[in-house]
Amino acid sequence: MKKIFLTTLIALLSLPLFSQNSNAIYQIGVRQIDLERNNEFLNLTDAEYKQVIGSPYAIKEFMQGNIYQGDKLVQSGIFLRYNMYADEIEIKNSIDDTEYNALVKDSNVFVKIFNDVYVLIPFEGSDEKGSYFKIITPGKHLDLYKKSSVVYTPRTFPKTSYDREKPAKFTQTDTYFLVEKTGKFVELPNSKSKLLKVMKNKGKEVKSFLKKNNINLKKEKDLIKLVKYYNTLL
Repeated sequence: MKKIFLTTLIALLSLPLFSQNSNAIYQIGVRQIDLERNNEFLNLTDAEYKQVIGSPYAIKEFMQGNIYQGDKLVQSGIFLRYNMYADEIEIKNSIDDTEYNALVKDSNVFVKIFNDVYVLIPFEGSDEKGSYFKIITPGKHLDLYKKSSVVYTPRTFPKTSYDREKPAKFTQTDTYFLVEKTGKFVELPNSKSKLLKVMKNKGKEVKSFLKKNNINLKKEKDLIKLVKYYNTLL
């Protein structure tokens, strides 16, 4: 996996959004997407799609943000959102635009959507097969990343009088990773015994920290506390 430099990540997390909106052609790769693609792909009408529980988006509304290529700002004050189901960053120039595009997957391109930073991590050396990860918190030795994915479950109808109808839904799953400066990813388990094996070089200290601070490994805010503490031990 491609290495992401800490100094660049800290800069992305701290840079403010630009209020102006550029009318220039996007300086990074984009591709046209079909606005009805979710409905067509899932074989749903507009009305049926609106009845689906949950959302394919991290945040449904487009938010103002910036796009960076390497360590350079290439587009500011545009509107972005992350589609977890399609694993794409959707983009439009104005909040009032009725059409939008998707960023071509490029591991050299980072986006900041309001305060959230997303990076593309290649898979087996391929950007096209890569996935977007959200940077939760950078650290001196290890960063904390989150990968969100969504599964669509279609509506089911009762087959007998004892069955109940179940509406269609999007179900989100979040997986957290420790990311070394070499680019190595280590999945964070949600059981304390397995976590201590991951952090076995400082197992005694981590075990004490978990107990003293009543850390819940299923809560993101607690994972942030844990990773920040773990970085101080390394």
